[in-house]
Amino acid sequence: MEHLKAALETISLGIDLIGIGILLIGFIKGLVLYVKSEFPQHGGKSGIRLIQELRCKVGLYILMALDFLIASDIIHSTVHTELHELYELGLIVVLRTAIGYFLGKEIEEIQVESL
Repeated sequence: MEHLKAALETISLGIDLIGIGILLIGFIKGLVLYVKSEFPQHGGKSGIRLIQELRCKVGLYILMALDFLIASDIIHSTVHTELHELYELGLIVVLRTAIGYFLGKEIEEIQVESL
């Protein structure tokens, strides 16, 4: 049983790292595009529309990272069955899900406005 718990902990950590990696990639891509937008003479676009596009792109990366982090939390909660840890992890999952939901709604609104 201990081997299974250790394996699940390792899997959970791996999924956490993937989620963090996705978040970092989205941040770096968004930062690069933003910096390019500040120098329109070098071929970058500028204006509100560009900022909205950037928010959508970075927001999608955040949503994907949240999905991985929530999956990791669920796996983690199956390993640690102490009541206080389950409450803590449940709260984290609820908060991440709420953030994901409202971020998704905001991205949809920005995309509709862009059309």
